[in-house]
Amino acid sequence: MELAEVVGRLTTLQRFPVEPLSGEVLNAAAVSGGGLVGDRVHEICDAASRSPVGFSEAPLLLFYSARFVDELLTENLDTWTRIRTPDGVERPIADPGWVPELAAMLGRDLSLESRPAHAETPLRLISRGTLRLAERSYGAALEPVRVRANLVIEIHDGKAFDEERWIGHTIGIGDTVLEITASSRDAFVAGYRPEVAYGDADMLENFVRMRQGCLGVNARAISGSRLRTGDPVALLD
Repeated sequence: MELAEVVGRLTTLQRFPVEPLSGEVLNAAAVSGGGLVGDRVHEICDAASRSPVGFSEAPLLLFYSARFVDELLTENLDTWTRIRTPDGVERPIADPGWVPELAAMLGRDLSLESRPAHAETPLRLISRGTLRLAERSYGAALEPVRVRANLVIEIHDGKAFDEERWIGHTIGIGDTVLEITASSRDAFVAGYRPEVAYGDADMLENFVRMRQGCLGVNARAISGSRLRTGDPVALLD
């Protein structure tokens, strides 16, 4: 990394192979095509319209998760992708049974679709300061499924929403350079309402609504090959 002001560190790295299922927490991940290799390469869709199904209309999807058997895989991803069901059973993504099972639970026909190989998926980034303020609004610790960001950054002496000041600038995380492109609407889930919760979901939704639905930022990797938790974060311009 070129000499620059170190402003924080990468504390959490997440990948979501199947949107909008829950994903996996990583120590390291390969970078390619502007984002993480294997991130959001599939999506659950309505079988008739082929339109994506979101967790806001089907919160049960958050209780299914997807992972790769090796966090640094870069080839033949489907061979090594596993789907974990709410009862803890893991199946290969190619197993023909889990999508119909999920469809039956939701009461609608579903399909698993692959996103075009050339499509770029932005990285979602959010700061710990923003999450801490969300927790104060919620009045309790956030359920892990709420955080859909790929990257959670601890900013030194940072305040909530400091990551938004990076929009239009570049940052370095380890040897990878990211361009911060816009505010994000996909880094956080406010509308999830668990049966047993300790926080006030109404207050959390109001908090996000006051931000016009935006928490965190979107980013695009413009150089580098790998991200690791613990990597320093530097503001490059």
